[in-house]
This record gives sequence, C-alpha cells and structure tokens, in this order.
Amino acid sequence: MINIINLSKDYGTDTIFDNISLRMNTGEKVGLVGPNGSGKTTLIKMITRDEEPSKGHIIIDKNIRIGYVPQYIEFEKNLTLFDVILMPFNTLSEQLRDLEIRMASSPEEDLEKILGDYQRIRDRYDEIDGDSAPANGEKILDSLGLENRGDQLVETLSGGEKNVLALARALLTKPDLLILDEPGNHLDYRGLAWLEKFLSEYKEAVLIVSHNRYLLDRVCEKIIAVEGRKANEFAGNYSYYRMNRLKSLVNQQSDFISNQKKIKRIEALVKKFQHIATATADPSWGQRLRAMKTRYDREQKNAVQKPQDFEKKIQMDFQSDKTKADIALQIRGYSKSFDQLHLFDEAEAEISCGEKVALIGSNGCGKTTLIRDIVSLGDWDNNIIRVGPSLTMGYCSQHQEIFNPEASIEDEIRSLGSLTRSDAYKIVAPFNFTWEDMEKKTGDLSGGEKNRLQMARLIYLKTNFLILDEPTNHLDILSSEAVEEALADFDVTLLVVSHDRYFLEKTVDRIIEVKNKKLISFDGSFSDWWRSANPVKPKSDGRIATRGSDRRKEKSRTTDSKQVKEIKAIEDRIAKLEQEKTDLESHINEAFTRVDHKKGRDLSVKLEKVNSQLDKLYSQWEEVAG
Repeated sequence: MINIINLSKDYGTDTIFDNISLRMNTGEKVGLVGPNGSGKTTLIKMITRDEEPSKGHIIIDKNIRIGYVPQYIEFEKNLTLFDVILMPFNTLSEQLRDLEIRMASSPEEDLEKILGDYQRIRDRYDEIDGDSAPANGEKILDSLGLENRGDQLVETLSGGEKNVLALARALLTKPDLLILDEPGNHLDYRGLAWLEKFLSEYKEAVLIVSHNRYLLDRVCEKIIAVEGRKANEFAGNYSYYRMNRLKSLVNQQSDFISNQKKIKRIEALVKKFQHIATATADPSWGQRLRAMKTRYDREQKNAVQKPQDFEKKIQMDFQSDKTKADIALQIRGYSKSFDQLHLFDEAEAEISCGEKVALIGSNGCGKTTLIRDIVSLGDWDNNIIRVGPSLTMGYCSQHQEIFNPEASIEDEIRSLGSLTRSDAYKIVAPFNFTWEDMEKKTGDLSGGEKNRLQMARLIYLKTNFLILDEPTNHLDILSSEAVEEALADFDVTLLVVSHDRYFLEKTVDRIIEVKNKKLISFDGSFSDWWRSANPVKPKSDGRIATRGSDRRKEKSRTTDSKQVKEIKAIEDRIAKLEQEKTDLESHINEAFTRVDHKKGRDLSVKLEKVNSQLDKLYSQWEEVAG
C-alpha cells in the first residue's frame, strides 16, 4: 500500500528523519511508537500529503483510500453530527453540481475537460457510495452508540464522543487504510475495550499512533519505532518489539566491545610497526606499516556503532514524611448535583493509610468532580470528606489548571520554597527539562511537559497522600513506565483516576467504582475487577454494529463451574508470567546499563520463552472463554 524510500525531513537546521525506508502492506495493523517529539505525527502528515518530505519519496497506490482521525479534533460550531460525518460527501456533491452547471453554459471546446473532471469526481463519489451516505451515516452513528443524535450540535459532545464521531466520519468513506493518532484519548475503560475489539476485527489496514501498551499488544502485528532520526520495523506486537529491541541493544553492545578491542589491537600494531620501520633500514617494514594502516582505516570506517538508547526516561523517586494515622480518607453521605445532573447520592467510601486505590467509572460519572472536592474540601473536621490530620495531599490534575499560564517553569518551582534558580533546575532536570526550558511559560508547554512538571512539583513537596487524575495522559510510554515504577516503590497512600490498564495493573491493589451514584469497593487488581465485571469474553460477529447492540442490551452470560475454574487457572498463569516478563525486561535494561552483555543475552533468551508461553496461554484463554 505504502512504500517510503530514502525519506528525510528537515525543519530549518532541525532534522526529524534522515534517510528512512519503510513499507506497509494491505490489511496490516501497524503501531507507530516513539518518544514525544520524535516525529510520529510528522510522518503521518507526510503519508496524508499534509506535509512534503525534504528528500526521498512516499509512494502510495493511487486507488488507496485513507481515513485519518487526528489526535486533536476540532469541529466548527453550529454543526450537527450529521453535518460532520457527511462533510466529505457534501463536498463531492457540491463539486458535481458545480460541474453540471458549467457543462450547461460552457463552450464546446471546454466540455471535454469538464466531462473528464466530472467523471473523476463521480467515480470517487460512487466508490464511497455517496448516494447512500445519509442512510449509512445513520447506521454507523447507531453502531457507535450515538443513535438518534444526528441532529445534536457537535459542541455538546464529550471529548470521547468527539473521538467516536471522527472515527465514524473516517469509516463512512470506506478507507483501505485507517490512520489513528492517539485514538484512546478521552475514552473510558469500556470505550477502550470496545476500540481494542473493533480494531482487532477490522478487515482493512490500520496505522495507530498510541501510548496505550495494551491497545498496541491486542491490535498490532508490526511496530514501527521512530527514534534518533530513524524509523525501524519490528515484526509482532508491542511486547515483542520491546523484547527484540532489548536483545538488539545487548547484542550490538557485545559486538561494539569486541570490535573496539580489535581496533585497539590493530592500532597497537600500527604504532609497533611504525617504531620498527623508523629504527631499521629494511624497506619491508615500511610496506607492512602501510598495509597495517590500510587495515586500521578500513576497520575504523566499518566499525560497529556504539548502541544508543534514544528513549530518555524520566527519573522519579517519591519520598514523603511518614504518618502514624490509620485513616487517609473517609467519605460519608457525599451527594453532588449540577442542575438536573445528579452525580452522587449519599455515597460512602474509606481508604486506609498505605493503600493504593483506583477510582474508576464511565466518562461523565463524576470522578474528577469527586477528586477536586477531596482536594479542596477534604479536612479532618469535615464530616462528609474527612482526610487524616497528619496527611499532606499532593494533587496531579488531569486538566493541569494548577499552573499560572503566564509564569515560567522557574517561577512555578521557586514559588514552592526558598529556592535558587539552580535549586529549581535540580528539581526539574530528572524530568527531561533543560536549563533553557526554565524560561518557558507554563501556558506554552505541551500536555506531556505539564504532566512532567506536575510530577516534579509533587516529588519536591514530599506529600504522603498522592491524588492523581489521569497522570499518564500525554506522556510517552517510557515516561509512563517511570511513573509506574516510582509509584510501585512509593510506600504511602495513593488515589488515582486512570484509563491506562497497564498503569493500573502495576500500581493499585483496590478498585473503587462509581456506579449508580454510589462508590463500590472491590479488593483486587484492575484485571481481577474486570474479570469479575465481565466473566465471559463477549461474542462477536466481527461487525462494527456490535457496539450499539452491546451498549443497548446487556446479555446475560453463564458458564459452568468447570469452565470458570479452567479460566481462573489460565488467568493465574498469565498474571504470573506477565510479572516475570516485567522483571526480565527490567533486568535486561540493568545489564545493558552495566555493559554485562553475557547476562543480557541469557536474560533475552528467557524473555523470548516467556513471551512464547504467554502467546499460547492467551490463545487458550480465548478458546475457553470465547
């Protein structure tokens, strides 16, 4: 479908890509990954012809239809949902009407060109079934859970609903390649589960830019990794990419060390031959010296490159003042309404000190509202929202409103205490901020930069009750993993709102669900809760329409006790191997850092076996539960 040949992209003196070559085949599902700012969105814009390469070529089959859903979705005001999804068809329809008018009034010598233009646009209109677009648009809105809302104004939709609407518009044009830039943004956990299922069963090619590791593992069969001005292809899903990348780094490190030893031996021989040739009149030593210099130059030219880990991982180390309190948070009789919208009705919950708890629920159920009330109203003397008297709350906001947009990074950090510019820089430097960044206004920062700054602030404050609302939003995968690792080692109280399944799995041990205006507690991990809430994998006919029917009617599903036990046994083995996989990846990274290539290779072999076992177990789980 797409062939990228020797492509380079520059912005002035800044090189984004340098001589990359890639290809994408019909029906492939590909994940595009890399650190923030590495050029993923730029590559997509070149594929969609919104930008041109500086050098090289992107060859796309002329018959390929591309549907693109960008990361940031903006719709014009006063448009209905029907207006939005029918926009591509209306544009073509207007062009056809304009050409029909021109045909009626143009001289005969211009008719051939006008007829050619008309036929070309008409063919495109027929290819996407333009005459049936209104009826198909209604069906697709219904299938995606937006039934009977075609006349609703688009500005009244939530962020997640706007994402779904943009997907509906793209799908209605019947694309051969669907490009999605962070498709999970604004979707709740049920929306993400549906998206994973839909993309897995989608028959055409998909190119996904995402930081959602679970989505990349469930959907993708190839990964394109963008790093260090290059782009490399890896067969398999995200987990296989991580494993093969670690193996590649370890092997390259081993080859680099061996090659450097060889070059040093040749260099020593050059010096030795030079000394002998100078001290003797024998011309043969001059010849041997020239031959050895030629060999040395050749080895230098073909030297194995030193392996580089282009992913700059933020450094985090949460510390806090210890507390002897038993109760971290106690909620009694909490009710909340906005006009006719009733979010909570006499809700109750309790969190003990030292617990790590996730607050989950569908979009719009009131999670962020509750979090903000805890932060602003929580106090030991508050009878409804009581917070332990010796606890200091630290808040990371999803909407990042805690910063003054006109203040610089330096201003925000120095306002926390008696700090010099140098002190402030030491606080933010582990989060990949440079000395020059200190002068940036917080209002000009990206979403990921603001989240990293919030984390730096929390670490300095040494809070012992962390309240985090979507802390990994806008962070790349390595930064998310750094937050996970730091929180896993953080021995104090945590209350977190997140839709990132990987993140929740590694950080929390209890779930509080917002359901029917109440707070329902569940002891266990997110996966335990998910299996409890969805005991059997939903059946699917592979059609997009399943989402609408699933959402409107929850079918009762039963299974016999023998099947339940078998499913539970497989899930327990999967959980154990997933933890072993995480540990091995961490140890391989450590071996790479210590230049212990032998241990790195040995661990890589073990990691490959674990991934193979996991693949078999997941297949077994699908057979038994499906």
